Amino acid sequence: MHYPEILIDRVKLKHNVKSLMAKAERAGIQIHFITKCFCAHRETVEEMYLAGVDNFGDSRWQNLRRIHDVGKSHMLVRIPMLSEVSEAVRYADLSLNSEIATLEALSDAALSQDKIHGVILMVEMGDLREGFMPDEIEAAARRVLALRGLWLAGVGANFNCYGGVIPEEEQMVQLVQIADYLRARFDIDLPIVSGGNSGSIYMLESGKMPPGINHLRIGEAFILGRETSYGNRVGDLYTDVFTLRAQIIECRDKESVPTGKLGVNAFGEVPTFEDKGLMKRAILGVGRQDTSCETLTPRDRNVDFLGASSDHMICDVTHYVNDLDVGDTLDFSLDYGALTRAFISPYVEKRLA
Repeated sequence: MHYPEILIDRVKLKHNVKSLMAKAERAGIQIHFITKCFCAHRETVEEMYLAGVDNFGDSRWQNLRRIHDVGKSHMLVRIPMLSEVSEAVRYADLSLNSEIATLEALSDAALSQDKIHGVILMVEMGDLREGFMPDEIEAAARRVLALRGLWLAGVGANFNCYGGVIPEEEQMVQLVQIADYLRARFDIDLPIVSGGNSGSIYMLESGKMPPGINHLRIGEAFILGRETSYGNRVGDLYTDVFTLRAQIIECRDKESVPTGKLGVNAFGEVPTFEDKGLMKRAILGVGRQDTSCETLTPRDRNVDFLGASSDHMICDVTHYVNDLDVGDTLDFSLDYGALTRAFISPYVEKRLA
């Protein structure tokens, strides 16, 4: 066994996705489960598939390539770069889009692969990330309908990201109205009206999701058990599906304040220290090269994070209930950013438990 490692609780993972699918089904909403936080880790995705998940999404075609044979539908949730339209078409059935030039390139790529690629036209609704302006959507839809390599799968909007804008009923109703207009204008089905991500879950929970929103792109809610508009736990979802476990490589009593002339640390920062006297300090074999140590939360309330360098994390374990020594391990909860960085790191083992 090697450390540090990410432990994935398969029972809790399956519970979370099943619970969300049941909530969504009752509201007539389909979910694409977004796997980018854990880099579409194959074993994790397979567990989700066993729990009934058929629709997966990711921001990187490289991740979709790992799981292209798992499930029925695969969505690329970052607008494809012109340099990757061939891969986008090869590994994704659907993609989010907001540029005519990209749509045209996707059509060419699809025709060269003898495929028809589905596109969702994103609408700018305040968050100021991707999206056509509302008055541009009709022209964009007309262009898509003229491109032989594409089919117009739907419209969507993004929230809670760049601008941190919280989705509300007014924006959702506007999105539904845009979809209805396009259906009538062009006499098309337009099956998908995608009302955002985990930040929209609170509307689903409260019954405030307007009729006509029939699709969500969900990541953090099933991964960490929380919605992202207000940070609240979602229903009975588990918040501890993922655990970071790190091993102690030194454990001894030392002073709490360094001695000598102080300068910057390894990251160019000027650290500050609180004088707590002599303390028992555990150094763990995980560092900022592996994850965001500052946003890890010790599972034991008697462990306090002190700091981290590239390869080491230091914790105060003075009040830990049991004796700790070299070779022992400590467990930590991760936020979304820390989990992403841990999965990206080749030095962190990933294991289903």
